[in-house]
Amino acid sequence: MALNDLNQPLHKKARERAARRRRAIVAPALIGAALVVAVVAAFWIAVVDDPEGGRAVAVASIEDAVPEATGSLATEEGAPRAQPDDAATELAALPAIPPAVGADPSLMERTGTGPLPRISPDGRRPREVYARRSATVPEGVPRVVIVVGGLGLSQTATQIAMDTLPDDITLAFAPYGSSLQRWVSKARQDYREVLLQIPMEPNNYPQENPGEHTLIAAAGGANRQSLHWVLSRMAGYAGVMNHMGARFTAEEEALLPFLGEIGERGLFFLDDGSSPRSQAAAVGEALRVPVLTADRTLDRSRVQSDIEGELAALEVIARTRGLAVGVASAFPTSVETIARWAREAESRGIFVVPASAALDP
Repeated sequence: MALNDLNQPLHKKARERAARRRRAIVAPALIGAALVVAVVAAFWIAVVDDPEGGRAVAVASIEDAVPEATGSLATEEGAPRAQPDDAATELAALPAIPPAVGADPSLMERTGTGPLPRISPDGRRPREVYARRSATVPEGVPRVVIVVGGLGLSQTATQIAMDTLPDDITLAFAPYGSSLQRWVSKARQDYREVLLQIPMEPNNYPQENPGEHTLIAAAGGANRQSLHWVLSRMAGYAGVMNHMGARFTAEEEALLPFLGEIGERGLFFLDDGSSPRSQAAAVGEALRVPVLTADRTLDRSRVQSDIEGELAALEVIARTRGLAVGVASAFPTSVETIARWAREAESRGIFVVPASAALDP
């Protein structure tokens, strides 16, 4: 026993021993109580805070149906197709034709790609129904057709062109623009004539690429799917025209099925005249499909004076042959120059007419 312990009073030592015993008992009790609290808390979270009350829950993943299963996309090559007896069911499953101001539902074919133009059951054709009814031109008066293309790609450029160009100027829309149907519906409300541009293979493809779903001269039957995609981008157009396509339009074998379907759907074709090797006019004549060929590209140069020179040349052709066709793109200088020329043309004895007015009856 240490000397210090001997010097301490006995009652003090007793109190210290009692305190040590209490600490030895309390510490395990506190630890045990903490464990009980933790268990209760875990149970509360799992059962009380759980909306399912602790019941076993099975989680199911819900996904939207894929387009192929709903009929909103064309069937892939090699996939099972509906039998003829299922044709009515397949048609009913296709998406409804979207409303389009100025577009006649009877002139649309419902497909998985989208609405395609067609001849109506009573024989009406889009090239006639959607043709602009222009003023009657006196016999022997020179006529000029001007088509301005590339619309729909730029919202600003499209709005400016539609606000600036006289109503008898024909408007051609690219298939890649946003809000295409809104623009076409607006044009139809103003009784304008509208064409759809078809991307076609140029000579140096693919270095020069017109865009998605380009028709390729050597693609054969595969072009039909691409053509349907392009034709379904909008509704309410009277005809189609090429975008590029020097290689494609030079090949009779490529043109035959293309122009054949264009004719079967009641449309006409405008060849922009950019390729001297184009066979479109000859093939169209053989198939009895209306084909109109442009005489001049008005804005190969975007300089105002050069565009004015092309318009003057177009006027000479019209006075010589009675009809001339020019094409241009919706560049600001082109639109402004063409609009000014067109407003003054009648005072010089030249009538501007829509493209459909130049077709043979």
